[in-house]
Amino acid sequence: MRIAAGARIVLAVVLGAVGSFVPGLRGRSDAFYLLVELVYLPYVTALFFASARPGNKLVLVGGPFGDLSLLFALQVLVAGAGGAALVGYLVVVTFAVFTVGRRTAAVFAAQAIVLTLVAQLLVPESRRLSALDLLPYSVAVLALLFMIDRSATRQAAFEAQAARLRSRADTILAHVADAVLVMDDAGTVLQCNEAVVRVFGQPQADVVERPCASVLALHNGERILDCSKGCALLALGHADGALDVEVWRTASDGRRQPLLASVSQVAGEDGSVQTIHSVRDLTRIKQAEEAKNLFLATASHELKTPLTVIQGFADTLVQYPELDEPTKAAALRAIRTRCGELARIVDRLLMSSRIEAGRIQLTIRAFDLVPLLRERVTAMAAATGRQVAFEADADAHLVEANPEALVTVVDHLLDNALKYSPDGDPVTVSVHAAGGEVVAVDVADRGIGMDPEQVAHCFDKFWQAESSDVRRFGGTGIGLYIVRSLVEGMNGAVQVRSQKGSGSVFTVELGLRREREAEPGVGEQTSIREFMRHIGVAPGRRP
Repeated sequence: MRIAAGARIVLAVVLGAVGSFVPGLRGRSDAFYLLVELVYLPYVTALFFASARPGNKLVLVGGPFGDLSLLFALQVLVAGAGGAALVGYLVVVTFAVFTVGRRTAAVFAAQAIVLTLVAQLLVPESRRLSALDLLPYSVAVLALLFMIDRSATRQAAFEAQAARLRSRADTILAHVADAVLVMDDAGTVLQCNEAVVRVFGQPQADVVERPCASVLALHNGERILDCSKGCALLALGHADGALDVEVWRTASDGRRQPLLASVSQVAGEDGSVQTIHSVRDLTRIKQAEEAKNLFLATASHELKTPLTVIQGFADTLVQYPELDEPTKAAALRAIRTRCGELARIVDRLLMSSRIEAGRIQLTIRAFDLVPLLRERVTAMAAATGRQVAFEADADAHLVEANPEALVTVVDHLLDNALKYSPDGDPVTVSVHAAGGEVVAVDVADRGIGMDPEQVAHCFDKFWQAESSDVRRFGGTGIGLYIVRSLVEGMNGAVQVRSQKGSGSVFTVELGLRREREAEPGVGEQTSIREFMRHIGVAPGRRP
């Protein structure tokens, strides 16, 4: 519209110049050029300034109206200009279809036909257009309106479809987990999705219109990728023949952040070449790999320790059959003790594997919690020679759970409490109502405790195995993972309160007896909750 407004000014100036310098203009022709200079030029100049505001109604409607009026004056006042005026009417109506819409353009088309007929009445008979001129003109106007109407309809449909596709693409891009950045051929970021906030820790507004090298600052091995001579990541992928390249960058907290980057090139709307980077944060995957490696090393060590003792005593019994009976008995008791330790380690490994595969099914039923807890406390105290206190309030504690799974949970928590209280401090197990339909079981110790990071991750698989400060106490790091999985499989919840040097309190919450529609198995519940944790959705409390 602004270009059209400027073109009108140029046309008015040219016509004014013609009227000023061409000799021999008299009468009607002179009046036409005066009309252009005194009326049309100021009018289109005002339209030009008004066109600075997009969608201005004065420009959209006033422009074609002024053009048709000028053509009408040309047809009436200038001899021999009738044919040129008819062509001008067609051009104005065509332009109006694409600027003001079909309905308003139809009004302008009707105006053009009416003005043509009025001009026929105002000009001398010798200058009037014949029917052979007017009939094709009228047919051309109608045909033009019809074709342009079809074209405009299809254009509107295509624009609506394109808008839907853009909206869909923007929605998909916004919800992609990987950080996606679009760069121009100079390496400047043109567009990015919301994932850059999570991957790079930078707001979208701070990333757009910045050089790609300063935003990503990628390293391949120990070499910084140089983007001064084009996309180094693209060159690296071509050199290795790989679509994805493992790189890393220094995060805002100074740690080394591993990334998986892929790059491709597409043609931009203006014909330029744009580069698209897709970057995935591998931190959690690398941590899981490291945790598994640590677990394998730890599990090997934990298995080797009792096996070494068993082998040593067995070799002694074989090589020295003349040993006295008390020594043989002591050796056999040591072998039996170490076999028990070995069996517990293997059981935990197998249970962790079954939980991960979703093959453990728990039957939920109602039973009294207090006798079971009292029996486990007594057994643990007798087996370890340590003091374990038991407290229960006077209320009935008929809960819905699985007794066998609860025994495993309590044994794990008691074992941890005693193991991490090396100075012989007492351990307490207490049962109390937690409000509503929930019974809480607390296992408290006064041992070494945990720092906030350990509290946040203590229920993760292998976490204990990768904690160097508690490595001296042994263990495979899957006990609390099993505890959480079994408790959640019983529709319960487990949490911990701890402070470094002041001990820990693990709380297991179970539901009171109530009507149940189904008895889900721990495998299914655990798998779903584990999947929710992996995608960043915190599993909810017991319903």
